Amino acid sequence: MAVGAFVLPSCNNLGSLNRVSANQVGAVGEVVSGTVVNARNVTIDTDSSTKNMGTVIGAAVGAGAGQLMGKGSGRVAATVGFGALGAMAGRGVAKYGDQTQGQVLTIRADGKNGKTYTVTQPVYEEIGYIPVGTHGTLQLGGGGKFLPDGL
Repeated sequence: MAVGAFVLPSCNNLGSLNRVSANQVGAVGEVVSGTVVNARNVTIDTDSSTKNMGTVIGAAVGAGAGQLMGKGSGRVAATVGFGALGAMAGRGVAKYGDQTQGQVLTIRADGKNGKTYTVTQPVYEEIGYIPVGTHGTLQLGGGGKFLPDGL
């Protein structure tokens, strides 16, 4: 439980158009107008650094609990045992607790050559799921994202 409070900022983490990562600042990209020709819903897994953080926090909490329970030579066994259990629990909580819903979109560019692009992006709070047939702009570079017309 204590691990979840540290590792889980949000269990249903939908992306927001109002947030960008630091590496996107100053990035220059191209914008392509097009129409979504295929949309597949996916779950975007937690990155490995979040899983590792859950493992470390879980191990620390578990080892601390083991220290409180054991006496004498049993204290070492309790510390190691509870630390291992805490590490497994922490990784499990981190792995499943911060997954993001997303979409893999295939966009056919406007124009006679009709080049096709794919982009995987979170489901943005301001947009929701994007259906096939939606027209908009694909921003290339800086992570890439498709935005329907009118945004």
